[in-house]
Amino acid sequence: MNQIIFNKKVNKKIRTIFIIQFVSSVIMASLFSILIYSKIKNNAELEKVSYVISSKIKLESFYNTEKVDSNNIYFGKIYIRKINLEYIVFDMINEELLKIAPCRFFGSKMGEKGNICIAGHNYNNNSFFSRLDELEVADEILLEDLKGNKYVYKIFSIYEIDESDMSILLNTSEYELTLLTCNNSNKKRIIVKASLF
Repeated sequence: MNQIIFNKKVNKKIRTIFIIQFVSSVIMASLFSILIYSKIKNNAELEKVSYVISSKIKLESFYNTEKVDSNNIYFGKIYIRKINLEYIVFDMINEELLKIAPCRFFGSKMGEKGNICIAGHNYNNNSFFSRLDELEVADEILLEDLKGNKYVYKIFSIYEIDESDMSILLNTSEYELTLLTCNNSNKKRIIVKASLF
């Protein structure tokens, strides 16, 4: 008789623990879903802002191209036809600008020898540099400066590096372009290297 009562008490405790764990799991899953949805929505909104800046407003409308000065925050535009990419590029980098569009964070100006490094967030397929992994050697990247001069680069290498690897910042005596973004699946960086064509 005591054994039957004991089993009922144990079963009731187990059932209560199970119900608490189940309810907790449902609440956690709901909160996680809301967080993911919010992040996706935020990325899509940032992409829309960047699209408006890049596609609807001519770069020339932001400044007088006859008087381009070193304080201008715009570097130019980047186009990669193969992956339908077109963005303005800021000439400086900080967290707020990097949320809006790709940024030049190191290297020379367009038309000068050296390594131009441009970073862009990987918003998965809500864009910026999310489709760099679809590029191949010999694909073209076009940069346009503030005066409308265009520079065509051909990709010669695509690879991944660890987050701490700064070798991509090495300067060169050639005309080189380096694009980088995060690989969200493995915490590495995707690197695309191209040279002026």
